[in-house]
Amino acid sequence: MARYTAAYSAFSKRLVEVEALHRLAAEKERKDPIHFRDQINALIRSSIVLLTSHVEAYIKELGELALDSLYTKSVPRDRLALSVYYHISKDILKSLKDTKKPEKIAEKVFSLLEQDGDFWVRTGAFPRHIEADRFNWGFANPSIEKTKNYFGRFGYDRYERDLKALMAGEYKLVMNAVNHVIEMRHQIAHGDLIVPYTPSDLLSNIGQTKKFCRYTDQSFATWWRAEYCSIR
Repeated sequence: MARYTAAYSAFSKRLVEVEALHRLAAEKERKDPIHFRDQINALIRSSIVLLTSHVEAYIKELGELALDSLYTKSVPRDRLALSVYYHISKDILKSLKDTKKPEKIAEKVFSLLEQDGDFWVRTGAFPRHIEADRFNWGFANPSIEKTKNYFGRFGYDRYERDLKALMAGEYKLVMNAVNHVIEMRHQIAHGDLIVPYTPSDLLSNIGQTKKFCRYTDQSFATWWRAEYCSIR
């Protein structure tokens, strides 16, 4: 069995481009931090945006591996958390909740049955792949809280506890670093042109973010294997 999932391996490869941006920023800082300060800031801002995008993609891809395994390994549906069913069809279910007219409600129920009726059975294995885009819909800006809620879609409700056990004394430092990176990404998206990061700060946060994804990979894959099947 591999130590990490294919999702984490892909994340590690994508992280190379963030590290390349950091090296450019560090080189310019060594040459002349005053003269190149605007370029350094732009490189750091770009790195933060790219880093958070890669983390978000990693979490979604990890979830997609789990969803694929339900079909490819014929996992019995009676073992699944009910929340899985909701998120398979939540686009229709959410619109159904806001619909008032009886005929419109009936139309949406028929749409649900036509589109997802074969999923809504509690016995046997899934007859086809679950659509990951629909299941993942609504997950973005992967703060610790949002990541925890995302894994809750699968019924994984002990994510934080498992991370604390794996990280031990590193837990708070890593969590704070990741949440700070996400907050910086949010501020950049809303027009902040200056971020309070140096190339050294960026390097530290890249390292902490990589730890977060590595421990997340271990905790989720271990839980999924114990509950359903292996994904690594």
